[in-house]
This record gives sequence, C-alpha cells and structure tokens, in this order.
Amino acid sequence: MSTIRISPLAAIFAAGALALAGCTGSPGTPGTPPPSAGATSSPAGGAATGPSQAPASTMPESPAVSRGSAPGGEPTVLPTTASVTIYYIAVGDGGTAGPEVGCGDSAVAATSPAVTFTDPVEAALEELLGSKDEEIGQSGLRNALWQSELVVTGVDRSATPLSVHLEGTLALAGECDIPRAEQQLMLTAEHAAGAPVAITVNGKPLAEALSLK
Repeated sequence: MSTIRISPLAAIFAAGALALAGCTGSPGTPGTPPPSAGATSSPAGGAATGPSQAPASTMPESPAVSRGSAPGGEPTVLPTTASVTIYYIAVGDGGTAGPEVGCGDSAVAATSPAVTFTDPVEAALEELLGSKDEEIGQSGLRNALWQSELVVTGVDRSATPLSVHLEGTLALAGECDIPRAEQQLMLTAEHAAGAPVAITVNGKPLAEALSLK
C-alpha cells in the first residue's frame, strides 16, 4: 500500500484556510452577515423598513365625488326653503315706514312664512300675487293687487335688466292703486333679485299695462 504524503507547506495553507472560515460566521448561522446599520426588523418576521419609510396604508382610496353639478357638467339648482320679502301699502303714511308711493302712501316690506323655491324672484312674486286679502292681517297694510289674477310665466336672467313676465288680468280699485300696484310688484321683485328688474304683463311693459290710456 502506498502512503499519501502532505508536504509541510500544504499543511500550513490548509490550517490557515480553516481558521479563516471559522472567523467569518456567527454562532448558529454560519456565514450570515450582521444586519446593516439603520435597518429595523419588523414584528412577526415582516419586511424591514428604513428609518424614513412609513408602512403602506391599508385604507381604501375614496372615490371622487362631484358636488353641485349635473351628470352633463351643468350646475344644478337645489330647492331652498326660506322666507321671502313682499311689499304692501301703508295708506296715508307719507313715506314714514318705507318708500313713498301712490297718493301719499308708503311701501312697507313684510316677511312671508317659509316657502320652498328654486328662484327667489319667482317665489316672492308668487307669494304677493297669491294673496287675495285686501287687508293684511292686523298690520294695517293694504294689498292693491288683491283683485288681480296674475301668474309668473318666466324669469329671464340673461336679459339686462333681469326680466320678469306676468300674464293674466290686472284689476285695481282706483287711480291711486296704479302706483301702489306698480311699486308692490317692482320692489318685491327687485328685493328678491338684488338688482334692477323689468316686468311685463301680457307682453307689455308694466307701466304701459297699468296705464289708464
């Protein structure tokens, strides 16, 4: 039988290699490098995150909600419930309680009960024209339009000034009721619009419709 001989130099190299291998490992996990600085281990074996990295959110994204517009992109007008201001006449007041009108009278603002509407001008005029009492409660105010049968057929906001169209019959008690009715209609509409208003009755300007000529 032949004998394998190891030279002294080879034995030295082998012993050095074994010693180097033993130094690079860690107890229990040979050859595993230590964790890098700044990294943190997540609980339950999860993925590690760096110092400036926040965990991903688990909240679902909210869908975009379009408010105040119709499916076609046009703005929607939602109904409003509120009181409106209408004007009646204080006969013989001489402009003390409000603007002087008629035969030494005053136009006085009154507040209606709450109504639901989409156009405040139309709503205010409908409240005024819908009143069929000559005397307004115990207020001492008078309604010069109480016998008239008028309805609002349109409010044209594209016109300058804003245009309101009425149709029906004007019925007044006398000559002094002409300026009273005119101011009741005009002041009520302009207060609701917050701007000058032009009113027509059966296609005629209000002043012409009220004329005795």
